[in-house]
Amino acid sequence: MALLASAVASACNSTTLTQGPKLAKDQTLHVLIDDQPATLDPGQTQYSHETAVLRAIDEPLLKPVADLSGVVGAAAQSYDVGGGGTVYVFHLRKNAQYSDGVPVKAQDFVYAWQRLVDPRLAAPSGTFFANAILNGEQVTLLDPQRDASRIDAALATLGVKAVDDFTFQVTLARPNPAFVWIASLPAGSPIRQDLVKKYADKWAASPESLVTNGPFHVTEMVANDHITVVPNTHYWGAKAKLTTLRFQVVNDGAVALTKYKNGELDVIDVQPAQAANVAADAQLKQQLVKTPALSVFWIVFRVNQAPLTNPKVRQAIAAAIDRDAYVAQVFQGQGIPATTFIPKGMHAYAPELGSPQKYDVVQARSLLAAAGVTAKQLSGVRFSYDQSSDFSKATAKFVADQLKTNLGVDVTLEPLDVNTLSGRLDVGGFQIAGPLGWTADFADPSDWFGLFLTTSGNNFALYQNPAYDNFVHAAATDIQADRRDQEYKQAQKLLVNDVPVAFLAQPVSWYLARPYVLGATTSPLDEWPGALYPAQIYIGAH
Repeated sequence: MALLASAVASACNSTTLTQGPKLAKDQTLHVLIDDQPATLDPGQTQYSHETAVLRAIDEPLLKPVADLSGVVGAAAQSYDVGGGGTVYVFHLRKNAQYSDGVPVKAQDFVYAWQRLVDPRLAAPSGTFFANAILNGEQVTLLDPQRDASRIDAALATLGVKAVDDFTFQVTLARPNPAFVWIASLPAGSPIRQDLVKKYADKWAASPESLVTNGPFHVTEMVANDHITVVPNTHYWGAKAKLTTLRFQVVNDGAVALTKYKNGELDVIDVQPAQAANVAADAQLKQQLVKTPALSVFWIVFRVNQAPLTNPKVRQAIAAAIDRDAYVAQVFQGQGIPATTFIPKGMHAYAPELGSPQKYDVVQARSLLAAAGVTAKQLSGVRFSYDQSSDFSKATAKFVADQLKTNLGVDVTLEPLDVNTLSGRLDVGGFQIAGPLGWTADFADPSDWFGLFLTTSGNNFALYQNPAYDNFVHAAATDIQADRRDQEYKQAQKLLVNDVPVAFLAQPVSWYLARPYVLGATTSPLDEWPGALYPAQIYIGAH
């Protein structure tokens, strides 16, 4: 998901919060979500506050391991891969049931996945499935109005089928090692056709019709206030320890912090505006859970505009930025410096490749001199940013101050409204812009490296390196894991050295969790600590 960055995102490293033996009588957990979910339909959800609930009530075929080293069976007990990496056969659990006791069947996955690719639904996550599945790309090209009579027949050609009630087969358009991560997306959870047929597009709007297959199910939905979920007594796995999990909607960080202090919330995220106060509070700082996000921010250079055509000039700018100071001043400490592309906590993270962009004033000045460009010649270069975002404004000012102090370069700050900035990025009407960034859609590097391909619509730098393209294209379908890792490593090395962008920082989300919230194993994909494995959480005696 692309970011015209206006906020700092969330996620975390694998950690296990302290566990204890004694349970509180009241096993109710109050968790903050920062907005009202527009829907809990897996095919329509797209925001973190929606996914936070979805992970508790829905279960896709597979589930990520907490440290993101791989995936394990969820709705599927196991799977086989054949056809040179193009045929996946998922063996569903025969004891898996929805919250109404109806067995989970392979046909439910066929229906749900066809629905994701159906252009009439316009599913936010549909592209991941359509690009992977045989005939998916062709189906998405159909127009909902013009081709209405052809869509149902086209959906039947997708590479998804129920071999029997408990065997779901997926045929891919090409080998795709990232497919297991796509199969673990909450969007790919099963949906019952009988419920959608009966309730139409309102099927996910009330607890009575929102029948799901996860460890919890929804019992109460109060708009702009809370969503209550309780254990699914028909769930195949270990029963949840919590008797009630209440997602409380609070869209103001200061209000959320007050509610936490008052005991009305048990788990919240700490917004940057509250970070300093929380860090200075002797009691609260003991309850902090700090978790690096699967996000990275950077500034982008238009590499075909002089003097930024010279890679040494771009290297000099990258080396002139003190990222530790940037994290302290702009992120209020809620981040870590970044000099490489893939974030910490994700496979392909390679900090050893970051030396070409490491902060080094002497090296920065030497590079600028070697480029044959004076500070005066570089002065006047425009830095375009989103004027409506405090984060963007602070980043632009920080970078400008760094270039002035460390290189003697006076850049011209160009505040733009977000639509104008987006238009400038698309047509190349800028010299330096940002901060831009990326947040992982799923925990595979293929979700990242496509950004800087020559043909990518997100390649605002107009970066062109055939070697980079070749490595990325090869890795995308390479089913030999070690070789694929090396291909991505070589691609990242080229990207860091060529400097179409200067990497800045990786956000670190701060959460407050009460000491009696126990058993939560956190993951880089969590929307709140323990979100990926909510059934393990319990309330200790206090």
